[in-house]
Amino acid sequence: MHRAALPDGPVAVISAGWQEAEGDIDDVQQHVGRPVRDLLLYQRAEKIFEQHKDLQQAYRVRQERLIERQRLYRMRLRFLMDAARQVIRSDADAALLATEKRHAIAQLRALDRHHLKCVAEIHAEFAEGFGAGSFAPLAEDVAAIRKVLDECQAVVITGGNVIVLLNRLLLFGLEVLLRDRQLIAWSAGAMVLSRQVVLFHDRMPEGRRDAELLGAGLDLLPEQVCLPDARHRLRSGDRLRMSLLGYRLAPATCIMLNHDSLLQFAGSTIVAAEETRRITRNGGSSPVAAT
Repeated sequence: MHRAALPDGPVAVISAGWQEAEGDIDDVQQHVGRPVRDLLLYQRAEKIFEQHKDLQQAYRVRQERLIERQRLYRMRLRFLMDAARQVIRSDADAALLATEKRHAIAQLRALDRHHLKCVAEIHAEFAEGFGAGSFAPLAEDVAAIRKVLDECQAVVITGGNVIVLLNRLLLFGLEVLLRDRQLIAWSAGAMVLSRQVVLFHDRMPEGRRDAELLGAGLDLLPEQVCLPDARHRLRSGDRLRMSLLGYRLAPATCIMLNHDSLLQFAGSTIVAAEETRRITRNGGSSPVAAT
């Protein structure tokens, strides 16, 4: 993190992805060299759940539905991914193969769109009765969060569990509150900035798992999908695997981030890039450059 990129004044921090360890931000304080104020989204949510059991129950039901939706999606995705890989590896006539490859990828993208639509419907149903704009106790917390944000010059979003982080951000309407603010994010914090959040890990103890869409992100970087710790989590030498990922998520660009990577944006324009690569359509990678 470059301190020179930060304005003077206090910095707000979102560390909800660390759950019970939220607020343990001495390392962030050391890096930014500014006064820091954690928004404590995880703790705020736990407190309001304890006070309002109807919200807690609705939230639990929503999460159970999302988990079941993800399970069904993963089940279908596995078969379509296997089919796509078999088609691409086929030694069939090149012209016929090209048509089948396009259709196989189109099926994958159609499933991804279907899943995103279903997830959005579950979130919308919850928001009708318990959204930040409709449930008064939540609205009080949102006002307090907005006040802290207005008193800070920038916002840092750290890592942790990306699902927990995204859920807490959406619960308090941060997809709206964070717009037009200076943001610094890494790891899970970078993932949630995209239009869609992608779960990926090619080196899990139980074996490879195909990348899957979790749901809509904050849509602050609509043209990029951030893939942090790519050096350890992606099998970048598997060109077929990488190519399928790039095609599925197009037109968004898959950005491979590592501990030494830096991307700086002005709006949606990349104005600086260091040690950052993107996945190419042929399954390789190329450096990300300022535009």
